[in-house]
Amino acid sequence: MMVRGSIIAQVGLLDEDFFFGGEDLDWAYRIKKADWKVYYYPGVTVRHVKQAAFRKNPGAAYEFERAMWLFYRKHYRAHTPRWLDYMILASLALRGGIRLLREMRRAITADRLLSNSRS
Repeated sequence: MMVRGSIIAQVGLLDEDFFFGGEDLDWAYRIKKADWKVYYYPGVTVRHVKQAAFRKNPGAAYEFERAMWLFYRKHYRAHTPRWLDYMILASLALRGGIRLLREMRRAITADRLLSNSRS
């Protein structure tokens, strides 16, 4: 990725909450939301063998699903209808397993406590 310094100054650096995947998606989303253009150049090929990473490190699959959960929670969850939110959470939990389900439950509880304290 090539990003202008002025854009980084405006939208910030990569989000350190993302560990394995998703940080580039989050960054591009924030850049686009700040009214900058994000270009994809199909002439460049990057080979990333995700399945090889998953085989070498079983936690990699969890981290990938966790990144999708973080991205959804950060950018979409507050504006998603409740019925659709439940479907998305269920899908992420099924793919991410018990470990992700526990993390999601803790985060949702913390979000509720925070919103109640603001009321």
